[in-house]
Amino acid sequence: MTTIAAPVSSAPQGARNRQILYAIAIVALFGAMWPYSEWLQRLKTEADLGEATIGQIDGSSFLQKLAVIGGLRGVATHSLWSQALELQKQHEWDKLKVAVDFITKLQPHFLSVWTFQGWNLAYNVSVEWDAPEDKYVWIKNGINYLREGVAKNRRSPDLIWDTAWTYYHKLGFADEAIILRRLFYDDPDEEGTQFKIDPISLDTRHDNFQVARGWFLRAIGLVDQGAERAETGVTSKVVYIDRMPDRKGRPGDLNFRAMPAHAQTRYAIGMEKMSKKDIEPLFGQFAIAEWDQAYKDWLTFGKYPFPAHNNPEEKIFLDDITNPERYYSAELSDNQRYWTNRWADQMNYRYWKDRCDAEREEQGVNARRFFYEGTRALRLGEFATARDKFKAGLSLWKELLDRHPTYRDDELNQKDTGELARRYAFALKQLGEDIPEDMPFKDIYELVKNEPFRDPFDQLDQMRVGETTTEPNPPSPPAAR
Repeated sequence: MTTIAAPVSSAPQGARNRQILYAIAIVALFGAMWPYSEWLQRLKTEADLGEATIGQIDGSSFLQKLAVIGGLRGVATHSLWSQALELQKQHEWDKLKVAVDFITKLQPHFLSVWTFQGWNLAYNVSVEWDAPEDKYVWIKNGINYLREGVAKNRRSPDLIWDTAWTYYHKLGFADEAIILRRLFYDDPDEEGTQFKIDPISLDTRHDNFQVARGWFLRAIGLVDQGAERAETGVTSKVVYIDRMPDRKGRPGDLNFRAMPAHAQTRYAIGMEKMSKKDIEPLFGQFAIAEWDQAYKDWLTFGKYPFPAHNNPEEKIFLDDITNPERYYSAELSDNQRYWTNRWADQMNYRYWKDRCDAEREEQGVNARRFFYEGTRALRLGEFATARDKFKAGLSLWKELLDRHPTYRDDELNQKDTGELARRYAFALKQLGEDIPEDMPFKDIYELVKNEPFRDPFDQLDQMRVGETTTEPNPPSPPAAR
């Protein structure tokens, strides 16, 4: 039998040759890309468009890589966004968070996602809980979500402003603000998220209004930096998926620029009353310093050169409205005077500036102390003490307001002052004494005597007779600026 040898196949050798060719091609490709990558990195550095500018990107995300490779990022995002809206309607909060987290992985520069979810957690989800402690947790979750968005979109003043606003408004003006502000005060931030850090000074603050002020200032600083960078044409290269038309980032936006002053003013107001549960107020030099800072913040706002609405070449300084010599001088055109007056009225600038100017005086702080001590005595049924405190406070208050007629004549102050006079009259009535003819602000008292008002942001105003508000260990005064 004859044995026939099988032919030797060349396939294994051919496969090895192809593998070698592929390897050489890959090495050559990477070698060719290296100079391009270096050039691109230099360009990003020169244009300040790296991750340090735009934000931190989670490049390790499996979902992100899958979407990029498959070219389905937009489709996946659209589907998840529709799902998130439906989950919102169904109040499926946990599932909603998962869906939106996926969206932020796919589209970290999709600003509306960060804005929506941060607002949703802080405002919608929080109200689904009864206990203030649970509400606080979800408000904090919302703020931290916005802060995460800021970390990934560092050139977005919108997200920074949203973060500041949630600190300011949701913690400071909610129905449970007195308790929420106390929870913020006591928050140890064990998660290590630096929740109570002022982004400007990098100091830990125990008041939400102080932290809000820092975030508002950060947003303004970014806009100012962007305005300067816009002249070089660099900023236009940073494109967000849904970039809004300068919703909060216009350099000439009045409300945008007024918020640091509002936050500081609210902090000073809260310092002189029980705006945090069971935390005694502070007066003296601490209060004077914070009111002085509020005055400076309003002055900074008033001296900013806003472009006139109908002629950007003309600059409007709101503070001119408080300086008659300049306001009526030949330096200002009729158009400048018109917009100065209109915008000053719109922002109630005269009131806020004069209020801070008055309240920062020692006489103003002393009057507020008398009003606090008088109200506390009144709530505890110590009517003689209440009478004496209100009498002393109203005397100081009248002298002060006579020097600050703008503050004195404003409707907001008249309501506040009338309530103080009403409490004085109530203490007199309990003692069987008549209201003296020369009682300060008697005319305002007549207008409000049948309309008692209780400040919802002052625990002392809300307490019943017999309740105590003694703090066993009074808190330490705030750190000096």
